[in-house]
Amino acid sequence: MGRSLPPLVIVCGPPASGKSTIADNLARSLGLPVLGKDLVKERMMDHLGGSEEIGAAAFAVQFAIARELLRSGNGLVLEGAFLRRQSEIAELAGHGNTLVVDISCRLDVLETRYVERHPSRHPGHRGPEALPDLQRRVSAGEYGVPDLGRPTLAVDTTDGMDPPEHEVLEWVRAKLKIAGET
Repeated sequence: MGRSLPPLVIVCGPPASGKSTIADNLARSLGLPVLGKDLVKERMMDHLGGSEEIGAAAFAVQFAIARELLRSGNGLVLEGAFLRRQSEIAELAGHGNTLVVDISCRLDVLETRYVERHPSRHPGHRGPEALPDLQRRVSAGEYGVPDLGRPTLAVDTTDGMDPPEHEVLEWVRAKLKIAGET
């Protein structure tokens, strides 16, 4: 190919785990745009209302935009409550120098955060009625990305960040530099 692949940092995990905060901080530190699912979904809900189909469409649009950015040589931080069964992510990973930051959090803490944040979220998002679905998906290990064979860092946000945020950033920078030099 002759040119190196643009960075693709995937930040994944269940709702209310802290993905957006981590993705925004990584993007700012790395000088990359962040493309979060909710950015796309909320604009779609502004025009079409909320539904399960809007969520699926938001993923499709998010992946299409990410693919075009990567193909044009632009890196990004891709953030969302991705599911391990979403094979489109594996295809995206092939267009970038890809790393995964996999966020987790103890279920009882997720539940509390999910309920507490609901009043401040876009009105199209599901609320406490979605807790059984969240509980089922977390218990079944559905959140995350398919095995991409790419460097992956697990981050637990149950009580702060473990590892701490500066170590996450150091890990991402080191992996991108190593991969970029090969």
